[in-house]
Amino acid sequence: MTKQPEHNLEHLIFEGGTQSVSTVSKDKGYVFRDFEISRIRSISDIIRNRPVVSTLIFSFFLTFWVASLSYGATFFTANEVAINLSPNLAIHAIIVGMLIYPVRMLWIPVVVFSLLFFLPFMIPFTGKPQWAFAPEVTTNITLFFFGSNLIAGGLAGLLARGLFSMSVARFAPRKADMTVILSLIGIFLIACLPAVFVADWMSLRLDPVQAIALGFNDNFITYGIERTIRGSVVDAAFLMAALQLPTARQIRVAVPAFLAYPAVALLHGYGFGGFPMLDIGLMSILITLALPMAVTPIVVIAGMSLYVGMTGEFLHAAPPMNSESGMLDIYSIVVLVLIVLVMALRGRERYERDQHLSSIRRLSTVRGFAGVGLFTLNVPRQALRLDPAGQQLVGLPGEVCTDDLLSRFRPDEQYLLRHAFESESHASITLLLRLAETLSSGDARVLRLHLWAEPTPRGEKVVYGLMVEVTEEYLQEQALTDALNELSLRQDRQKQLFSIVSHEIRTPASVLSMLIEDLETGQNSPQLPAQMREASTQLLSVLDDMRQAVNPEKNQPVAMVPYTPADVAERVRNTYQMLAKGQDVRISLKLGPGASAVMMGDSNRLKQILGNLVRNAIIHSQGSEIRISYRPQDDGSLLMPKGTCWSVTDNGIGIPLAEVDRLFQPFERGSADARNQADGSGLGLFIAKQAVDLLGGSIRYFPAPEGGAGYWICLPDVPASAKEQIADVPLPPVEMKDLSELRIVLAEDNALVAQVTSKQLSRVFGEIEWAENGREALEIILKNPPDVLITDLFMPEMPGDELVQRLREENINIPMIGLTAAVVGDDIQRFEEAGATAVLAKPLDVARLSVLLQETVDG
Repeated sequence: MTKQPEHNLEHLIFEGGTQSVSTVSKDKGYVFRDFEISRIRSISDIIRNRPVVSTLIFSFFLTFWVASLSYGATFFTANEVAINLSPNLAIHAIIVGMLIYPVRMLWIPVVVFSLLFFLPFMIPFTGKPQWAFAPEVTTNITLFFFGSNLIAGGLAGLLARGLFSMSVARFAPRKADMTVILSLIGIFLIACLPAVFVADWMSLRLDPVQAIALGFNDNFITYGIERTIRGSVVDAAFLMAALQLPTARQIRVAVPAFLAYPAVALLHGYGFGGFPMLDIGLMSILITLALPMAVTPIVVIAGMSLYVGMTGEFLHAAPPMNSESGMLDIYSIVVLVLIVLVMALRGRERYERDQHLSSIRRLSTVRGFAGVGLFTLNVPRQALRLDPAGQQLVGLPGEVCTDDLLSRFRPDEQYLLRHAFESESHASITLLLRLAETLSSGDARVLRLHLWAEPTPRGEKVVYGLMVEVTEEYLQEQALTDALNELSLRQDRQKQLFSIVSHEIRTPASVLSMLIEDLETGQNSPQLPAQMREASTQLLSVLDDMRQAVNPEKNQPVAMVPYTPADVAERVRNTYQMLAKGQDVRISLKLGPGASAVMMGDSNRLKQILGNLVRNAIIHSQGSEIRISYRPQDDGSLLMPKGTCWSVTDNGIGIPLAEVDRLFQPFERGSADARNQADGSGLGLFIAKQAVDLLGGSIRYFPAPEGGAGYWICLPDVPASAKEQIADVPLPPVEMKDLSELRIVLAEDNALVAQVTSKQLSRVFGEIEWAENGREALEIILKNPPDVLITDLFMPEMPGDELVQRLREENINIPMIGLTAAVVGDDIQRFEEAGATAVLAKPLDVARLSVLLQETVDG
């Protein structure tokens, strides 16, 4: 039986949950479809960019149409002026032209219409009288029909253009185009039918002989309406043809279809076929269904033009011979309408198909770039198909069985995938599973699988899946989780830091408060000054420990100087002798051979390391003796040792083995909660280890022979050369300049701190001028620059670093000393970036300030 997954893998499974199939996106590739642009607008842009070529094509097509039908009317009909000009064949030029030409170029279709309007008047090579020389075709008659066609065509063009503007604003571009095309039939009828009735009304005012010669008779209205209806269908077809951009290959494919029209015309001429208009209409529908849509409207209109020119069909202005012939005339008009509708439907179907295929192609391309694999599984047959990306992801061929895919995953996760395949639910499922294959780093490859199922018509369950590798994202998520855990740990330590700071600062601060109360009540004792000094020293010591632990990079750099181990040990003992006596603890020294030799090392950090260990033992050991031991590292030679070894031991209670591992962590003092101890910041051992590591040495804990705690410290200090010992001889003191003449501006917002600091400064320096904030200090200095500026950082109106920066920008070149009481933060960096001469810690050490200013003056 397949093993269940481990508990810590539960977050990998069913990521994203399940989802009903009915809620799966019905997008159908919409995202990857083309951003639609109106074809009418596209043709307009083409005409705007290439007006000459576009107009030549437009004019040629219309000229072929007008010429073909004019010849057909001349040879095969009575060619009556009134009927052939109601409406004129050239009216399509102005209607279609006004729709597709830009506004500033609308004069072009008007010109084309004007030229083509007069083509039937002088049709050559017919052997029949031309209208231009017919006596009944007077100038007034010509101008009347020209004007009526121009007005009707212009009105239809404006209506179509307005409809297009409204449609584009309300519908999708493709839908707007089709709306205008189909609406053009009605627009044509609305604009042109009144012209027929106006022409009939005008004929009543003509001489009867002239009216009959022009073609005005009892059937004029009927013929005019029939001709207008055919013209409306042709106008829609013309617009549809104008919106097509066929390729050269499509035009070559369409040539045989075009030649079919003259072939049918010849057959009809020899008496073959049925009703001609119906035959040619049905053939046009077949061609519309067979040819590529981009070329169909052009072939049908051009072919019909040639057919009409060769047969005169659709142009006869004579009453039908019988009712059957009349019905066939009506059917022929219906067939023309059907041709336009079929073109429209085929155009929409072709557009949707092309968009769908383009969407699939683009989706496949993007999916290939993204490494997203697809697969299909027929569950009853256990047959699985993979696309190339899926094959690459799981390392399988294109057609495999279910077990082959399952074997690519870890055994403890295979059952999840099998369960998803065999589940009766048709819900979509997302799984996050690990492959059996691992990376070179040893990390498992992780795939995210999205599955959904559908039944086939035969009732078989088919699972469709998408897979994508998310190993990198998974590893990043794990790293982020680890980082968040580390951040959480640091946050906990920060909380602990503030808790300890509160505790450790409150203790000496409380002592100071009580001692001040003794001063106020007059209960002075000889120990009072020493007690106040001890309390303040303890407070500053805690703050210094905090600073070193939180901002070790702000500590002093390593300074290698000559020193003697015996002198260092003695200085440490003397420093903590009084504190040890207060706890009834004795500090003893055990110095081995070479303790009086001069070594090279950072003696200040060495004293800090030993001092922290001694102080730690005084506070926590509960013993009676602390021993500082020294010996050189044993390499067989006491004259040239490889380094120094120190130990600090006590005879106290020791440290439980379970807590040894936490000794050198910050805020650890042999107890789970540092606040449970009476004294110390919990940073002594941590700071000692930091210092040892900085010096390239090592420190470790061991149980002391005396029964308490012990620490070994080994440092790579080497004996000092004679030259180094001479260089360490102190130079004679430099004569100090008189600092009492210096004028100092003190910028400090705390009045008490300013009062105490001013009093201390006045003992050494001359005039002390206090400014309550940075802006006040700036005004004082700009009016009368002092010799020295001492400024706090955090002040109202203007902080100290901004004050220093503003003064440097004003070319005030005086020593500027920054003061900070912060244990954490970037106070020093802020002052240094602003251009401060130096940064000192609060409380201000006036002696150190004096030396600093003396060095600055000497420099």
